[in-house]
Amino acid sequence: MRGVSLSTAERWAAGVAVVVLLLHASGFGDALEYRRAFLAHEPWRLLTGHLVHINWPHAAINAAALLIVARLFAPDLSAPRQMVILLSASLMISLGLAALAPGILWYRGLSGVLHALFFAGAAKWLLSVQQRTVRALWLPAALFVGGWIKITLEQPAGDALPYADWLGAAVVPQAHLIGAACGSAFGLVLALADRPGHEQPAEKQ
Repeated sequence: MRGVSLSTAERWAAGVAVVVLLLHASGFGDALEYRRAFLAHEPWRLLTGHLVHINWPHAAINAAALLIVARLFAPDLSAPRQMVILLSASLMISLGLAALAPGILWYRGLSGVLHALFFAGAAKWLLSVQQRTVRALWLPAALFVGGWIKITLEQPAGDALPYADWLGAAVVPQAHLIGAACGSAFGLVLALADRPGHEQPAEKQ
């Protein structure tokens, strides 16, 4: 019986998921979380705030979601691309929260970055489909459009933060919005960058 074959992107995502769980177990969340007041003197929080979580369910759900999203979009997003998206989105989300939502004083979690990865993969898939038919387009279109509907509906007014009973704390939909915007932009750029390669097989026929 053959073992489960994992792509490089999936193995890399598994490594990040392990880091997420280990960081939560370490109890270093207070020193690593996004804190708007501390960013100037502790800039590492721009990145590390996305790796620490509020509680075990929060950390476990995000770690599992990373594995699922990485596997779903591995055909379109290689390991280096996924790493660039996650790192860049971390910075953009943190800077976006600091500039656009000054009332959000602290933040923990991978969910905003997961939205960036999801939308990058969905946009890249949607824009790279060669056969522009309903059969070929419906799934990536459903993921992309459905994702944006979810993002739009969950947005609160201003800096308000809806409370989640399962989390035992407030969630930050604004981070999801910034992540989704970043991911959509990444997906567009990647689709444009790969377009010549997609056209070559058609030219040879």
